[in-house]
Amino acid sequence: MDIKGISNNSTFTHDPNQLKKASVKQPEVKETDKIEISSTARELAKNEAASKKLEEIKQKISSKFYDSDEVINKVAEAILKELKES
Repeated sequence: MDIKGISNNSTFTHDPNQLKKASVKQPEVKETDKIEISSTARELAKNEAASKKLEEIKQKISSKFYDSDEVINKVAEAILKELKES
């Protein structure tokens, strides 16, 4: 559609597609956090026995099982044995 202005020298062409193109905004790209879980961690999470063992260890830590003299002595003996063998 052509519209003639006040003087015959100017012509305005109306293009409805041009108006639509100008009004469409591109969505903003926002950076997001992401978590990467290793394949080893995924396998451990699937392994029920490992989960049970982990819970057992957590309970022993909270009950201060590992702080007892008996456990400390066993760990020290195991470390000394390992050092003597190497």
